[in-house]
Amino acid sequence: MLQFRYMFKVFFSVNAFLFLKEKGLMITIILAGGKGSRIGTEKALIELESRKLIDLVVDSVHGSKTADFFVAITKNTPKTAEYCQHANYRTIETLGDGYHKDLGCLLRHYPEFVSVACDLPFLRSAHIDALIDAYSRYHTSITGAVPLTIVPQGVSKGHTFEHEGKALVACGINVVTSSNESLPLVFNDPLLAINVNTASDVSFARRV
Repeated sequence: MLQFRYMFKVFFSVNAFLFLKEKGLMITIILAGGKGSRIGTEKALIELESRKLIDLVVDSVHGSKTADFFVAITKNTPKTAEYCQHANYRTIETLGDGYHKDLGCLLRHYPEFVSVACDLPFLRSAHIDALIDAYSRYHTSITGAVPLTIVPQGVSKGHTFEHEGKALVACGINVVTSSNESLPLVFNDPLLAINVNTASDVSFARRV
């Protein structure tokens, strides 16, 4: 089950979701609960050009069609939780038992939502809008991806898969539903492929 850091907001957040669903609107959940084991720190708080990754992502979410957002934290990210409280970002605490289990927990409260990784420095509002538009058309889960051939050299790659004979790399933005099927939405944007997972990814992002 989900653990809400601020219990008085439980009913507000659930009721707000039901209201938005009736209006045909979508929420975004920023995933910021990973251990960051490859980089040795909480990724949401890494700074690029004196700005934290979580703030860059929140800016893009604010500028998109999404109606509301939360930051999903876990026991692995206490500093991120503290920073979100300071920044007035509402948080949802999941159990931190892995990406898929945490998404399953979230789905029990929010039957469909946009999920965004907190480590995407080059995420733009237009990327999120394209996901929402794709969901409005197809009403199923959507996986944001970029062609493997345009992923910049020297950056760590996410999950790679094939669709219609083309190799694609998942880029950390999705529309999550309970559907067993997921359609890829391909972005021809090499910078969207940059997830900050390693020290070399941080260096690459800073150079860009």
